[in-house]
Amino acid sequence: MTRRAGLLALVILSSAAPRPARAQGPADLVTRGVQAYQSLDYDSAATLLRGALAPAADAGLPDSMRARALVYLGATEVFRGRRDSAMAAFRRLVLADPRYRLDQLIFPPEVSNLFAEVRLGTKAVSVVVAPRTEIRGPGDRLVVRLYATSSHDVAAAVTRANGTTLRVLYRGAIGDSLEILWDGRDSAGVRADSGQLELRIASRASGIRATRLVQVPLDLRLARRDTVPWPRPPADSLFRPEHAAGGSGLGALARGGLAAGAVLALPRIVAPSGDASGARFAVSGAIALSGLYGLLVERRARPLAANIAANRAIRDGWRRGAEDVRARNEALRRDVALVITARRPVATESQ
Repeated sequence: MTRRAGLLALVILSSAAPRPARAQGPADLVTRGVQAYQSLDYDSAATLLRGALAPAADAGLPDSMRARALVYLGATEVFRGRRDSAMAAFRRLVLADPRYRLDQLIFPPEVSNLFAEVRLGTKAVSVVVAPRTEIRGPGDRLVVRLYATSSHDVAAAVTRANGTTLRVLYRGAIGDSLEILWDGRDSAGVRADSGQLELRIASRASGIRATRLVQVPLDLRLARRDTVPWPRPPADSLFRPEHAAGGSGLGALARGGLAAGAVLALPRIVAPSGDASGARFAVSGAIALSGLYGLLVERRARPLAANIAANRAIRDGWRRGAEDVRARNEALRRDVALVITARRPVATESQ
């Protein structure tokens, strides 16, 4: 009984013992940091939000959650009296998303005013390019969209792998946003060949010195369309017989032989003078040849005009289809596309 009571007490104590807290993910840290900010616990909010934005955790944050962490961290640092830290958080936010705007219904003027100051003082753009673009016809273009933190001057160009400029796309001012187009050709109007290029967008704070550079690697290749298979010739089963089978011809040969024999047996009918052996043999030979000719004619197959016409229509239809395929394939071989694959932009700050 005593032993059983001891085991029961051990089970109760082990179940009541505190369990280790579950590890907090980056999103949980952001949520708790925002709650701490709303509770005016700014020190805890700063610790939690910085933990969510640490390099080890930041990679697991969605963009929207990262922006939320940065804006609340900036607001937290404002109320902690750390202006420089607040500006650093806001600058990181506008560089990640130049279109981000503070909700003035949530944040008081001291926060929103500092955010606006940072945004106006930051000269940078974000670059959006389609992952894959095909340039086939005169109207096709690579579309590059720029979104600016504030108004400033930018220079956009396509450069070769060695750094030389292939084509200047734009040089001038940008307000809120800008769309730049590239037709895949160099400054001389020659279409670029396969290889690696780079799209470079430089932001200039004073119009001369570049303060930030965004580089987008571009992979180019020439692609041709697949040709159409050659049409198969019509099957033999589609064709009709073009000739009727001939007879044996033996009847014509027999008739010719009998007629020739009759001429030889009746000399006076053919030659009344009684001396007509030469004429008799000539006539007999002619009749025999006519029987032989009859043999050949009757044995020869007779053409069937309707079947011949039907077969000709089948062959002509196949030839027309083959000609269409040939012309289409020639056009496809001339239709060469420039395929541009854009990789992830990389931004660098000027020192």
